[in-house]
Amino acid sequence: MLQFVMLLLLLPNSLDAHFPKPCTTDEALNTKTCCPEWEGSPCGVRAGRGECDSYNKIQTTDYIDYRENWPFHFYDSLCRCHGNFDGFDCGLCKHGFKGHHCNITHTTERKEIHSLTEEEKTKFFKYLEYSKTNISSKYSILTSNDTSINSTLKFINASLYDVYIWMHYYAAKPLKGTGRNFAHEGPAFPFWHRMFLLFFEREVREMTSDDSFFIPYWNWTKSDHCDICNNDYFGESDATGLISPQSQFSKWKPICDKDNNSLGIICIQDLKENSILRNPGGDPTSNTLPTSSDVQKTIEVSEYDVREYNRSVKHSFRNTLEGFDIPKDFRQLNSAMHNLVHNYFNGTMCDVPTAVNDPIFMVHHSFVDKILEEWMDAHPDATYPENSDTIPEGQKANDFMVPFFPLVQNKYFMDHSIAFGYKYADDD
Repeated sequence: MLQFVMLLLLLPNSLDAHFPKPCTTDEALNTKTCCPEWEGSPCGVRAGRGECDSYNKIQTTDYIDYRENWPFHFYDSLCRCHGNFDGFDCGLCKHGFKGHHCNITHTTERKEIHSLTEEEKTKFFKYLEYSKTNISSKYSILTSNDTSINSTLKFINASLYDVYIWMHYYAAKPLKGTGRNFAHEGPAFPFWHRMFLLFFEREVREMTSDDSFFIPYWNWTKSDHCDICNNDYFGESDATGLISPQSQFSKWKPICDKDNNSLGIICIQDLKENSILRNPGGDPTSNTLPTSSDVQKTIEVSEYDVREYNRSVKHSFRNTLEGFDIPKDFRQLNSAMHNLVHNYFNGTMCDVPTAVNDPIFMVHHSFVDKILEEWMDAHPDATYPENSDTIPEGQKANDFMVPFFPLVQNKYFMDHSIAFGYKYADDD
């Protein structure tokens, strides 16, 4: 089985991303304007929620990669929301607030998945199914073989969960000619995924009108095997890796299947012939899960990240958490921490563009985010690295996270989770 950490280098250079549907019209693309109306005015300007702003960026048509300088290859005027307002049209509240005027604080508690009440557990899996089977009314997915010609752009509808998958796929594809990407192997790694989880939580709340929804975390240090790979949770799998028909996830069809990773083959929505695959522990080089001792040693690393800000650096919390800095005594495995969990599943989770197809992805990353939170508690003076030429494109402190609307800088999420409306319950 090809390893998760190696497949970062094998993804296609065609385009796919989530875009607000009002920004996919010919007029919006031709004018490079993404300022949808909220209650009758662009960006809710009449209600004081935001304004359509022309960002002061150095524009160029000489892009090496269409995701560079996000999102100015597509738009140069976008909504800039005021105060606690948020969303591509400023129609939502920032994370941690609710109410029509976004002036009511709102905090949820992410629980360990085994600690969910029966009602919480039923609702969680029901909402996952709903997000997979219902078309998003807000977002479209963009496909194109030539991003320099607007007439080749094709926008297609997708379910909210499939939009979620494509967002990760979009950010994880390497920059052309570099092998680096926007969500891994650099200082943005844990914060990009923090935003990613928050995006899904908020969209599910909007879709279901239930602001109590949260993504639980799976503490994979509590067992030496996958104790959620059963039909009470995410489904057991057989010797071929297929999920039991008794599980709702046996019917989930992946998009961006890894068989379509060859350069030049675009990932399109109707390539849905395969199934989620899992063979937990089936690869002898990744046949175990990280331990509580591994987590503690990770938290003890004092520096958030160090030059050269890549997968080779030592004494970096980010790189240790991500799983590239492997201890010499680490059970003769070829990955650690976050990466090891992906590789342990020996299937869909191993491959960057398909990893989110397996919903275990989100409970895994919720625990990764909890470890980040514990590290920030232990190192309160930590800061995001200052802009440097050695930091990967799109991961510098002031770069905008790819591919999120409205625009948000990478450094924004280097704060405690309570600032974004959530906290973690202990699972002791």
